Amino acid sequence: AADNDQGVLEIRLKDHREAIDDFAKLDITVDKILISPKPGLLFWQSGWKELAPSTATIDLTQYVNKKSARIFRSAINAGSFDALDIKIKSSEAVLKKTRRPAQVKNTVGPIKITFQVPAKGETLLVLDLVVTDFSDHPPRGYELGIRGYELYTNGKLVEKIPPG
Repeated sequence: AADNDQGVLEIRLKDHREAIDDFAKLDITVDKILISPKPGLLFWQSGWKELAPSTATIDLTQYVNKKSARIFRSAINAGSFDALDIKIKSSEAVLKKTRRPAQVKNTVGPIKITFQVPAKGETLLVLDLVVTDFSDHPPRGYELGIRGYELYTNGKLVEKIPPG
């Protein structure tokens, strides 16, 4: 009977094409994924739910434009959620020009995103990460952040941030 109250949640990552072309390789290792249930009548029970990534390390240079990497797909209890946080353990980058390692500061944090995982339905979240070159603003260099996302429910695009 428990299967009736579950839906499938899939989370994918891709990179927006800003400074990603500077890199021969940019491996990021996802530590964990956190989702925040929308507080309802049982608001005192709310807290982040932890999901284990199915793929820990991905090379972001391989996932630009329409291509995305699946980091999570599983049946979870149906419900409404209002935030998502991808915890990145580490990043390893190699620049194309110099073939040397580069530091990429992780500025990815929790994002407010309202989504549903319907019972017997499927929800897909595609996070659009972006590497930005701030080296013209010392002491800043390359930084990894979230540019936006696409939210699909049962195969239909529900929301896209930024629109376009």
